[in-house]
Order: sequence, then structure tokens, then C-alpha cells
Amino acid sequence: MQTIESTHGHELMRWLGEHGPLTREALLEGAARTFGPTTFHTCSQEGLTAAALLDFLLAKGKIAEGPEGLTLAVQPCDH
Repeated sequence: MQTIESTHGHELMRWLGEHGPLTREALLEGAARTFGPTTFHTCSQEGLTAAALLDFLLAKGKIAEGPEGLTLAVQPCDH
């Protein structure tokens, strides 16, 4: 049985910081290419899809959505 890896949400945030601003579609496609078959987790959430993680990070104000697309609103910490 194959185990799917879990990637911390900070990794997606760092990736967006390097590649953004991006549309939602471009971010999700890039996440699939970059991180492969993974789920994501944060300090308080587990088993998130990339889309669910994005919604979570937007709601928490960690990613902002503006006219140019999605950008980091805060720098990810290194824990």
C-alpha cells in the first residue's frame, strides 16, 4: 500500500513567494507539478488538498488575493 506524503503549508507559501503573483488555477497546477501526490498540513489542520489549504491560508490572511493574483501577505515561519 502506497502512503501519500504530507507537505507543510509553509512549503506552498514559500513556493508562491518565489513564483507569484499567480492566479488560483496557476497556483493549484504549479502545486500539483511541484509537490506531486501529497496532502498538506498546517500547525492546526491535516489532510488538506491544495485547494483546501489555499482557502485556509486566504481565510487566515497569510495569502492575499488582489488584481494581480495571489501573493504572500506574510512570510512563512521556519518551524
